[in-house]
Amino acid sequence: GDYFEELLLDYDVHSNWGNWCSGAGMTGGRLNRFNIVKQSKDYDFAGEYVRLWCPELANVPDKYVHEPWNMSEGMMEECGVKIGPGRDYPSPIVDPGATPRVMMTDGSRGGGRGRGGGRGN
Repeated sequence: GDYFEELLLDYDVHSNWGNWCSGAGMTGGRLNRFNIVKQSKDYDFAGEYVRLWCPELANVPDKYVHEPWNMSEGMMEECGVKIGPGRDYPSPIVDPGATPRVMMTDGSRGGGRGRGGGRGN
């Protein structure tokens, strides 16, 4: 964690250390998937944080700032930004709405404690 503390521009001890522990599998077998679009809409509804760190989205309307790839080509032109490969802002690498399919090392599907993923199962 110390290494990332020095490098991250938006470092927050309370968020980062907890997420790193979870990502390393140290939180009791629970497998979390961080939904960036949902979190962004929940905690930055006006897109101020997004626009601060992604200035190419400065002129994108609030409705699209969290999912700019949903804008039409005409809307992108109005906003002065092009979304997609080789453009001003990339398209998502994975579908943000897709449910991940996780396989555990024993071949079973991963899950929370209520579905066989916790201790004592």
